Amino acid sequence: MINLLLAFIFAFLVAIFAVQNSLPVTVTFLTWGFQTSLVIIILGSATFGAMIILSLAMLVQFRLRRALRKAQQVQQQLEAENRELRAGQETQPQNQ
Repeated sequence: MINLLLAFIFAFLVAIFAVQNSLPVTVTFLTWGFQTSLVIIILGSATFGAMIILSLAMLVQFRLRRALRKAQQVQQQLEAENRELRAGQETQPQNQ
């Protein structure tokens, strides 16, 4: 919950910064160039960065879920083996 609140605060600060810097700028990349408002550049960059972070977080979450699924399968196998071993101990006569 705190992360969401911090994200909203950061987005609000970026929006304020973008609106206060609304001058037209020339953007060039290699041989391509155009003129646009700085607001669009700032908000576009922030959005692009957020999308990259979101995709990386989703990738990590996918890997963690897969690891959890494997761990649960191993746990189930070990529990089944444990039950078999205990059942085998109960059926063996106790020699003393």
